[in-house]
Amino acid sequence: MPNTLTCVYCGMAYPEGTSPHGAQILTDHIKVCEKHPMRKLRKALADLVGASTKEELEAIELILRSTPGIERDKIVAINAIHALFETI
Repeated sequence: MPNTLTCVYCGMAYPEGTSPHGAQILTDHIKVCEKHPMRKLRKALADLVGASTKEELEAIELILRSTPGIERDKIVAINAIHALFETI
């Protein structure tokens, strides 16, 4: 009997034979799974940055890069923005 790939957080099942190793289908699911712990982390980070959509994040990054400020703080904020990009 083949194994079925299933999300341990929400129970979403994928077709029999879907490989669990490097499967893009699972990576894509994690980005939208409402019960995955990363969703809470993403929301907290988006709340700190003040943006969550690609367009908002790009605008904030542009502002950070073009205005004076403490360089170390700008780098931290830009790194947070890039982490959020990875979850879109």
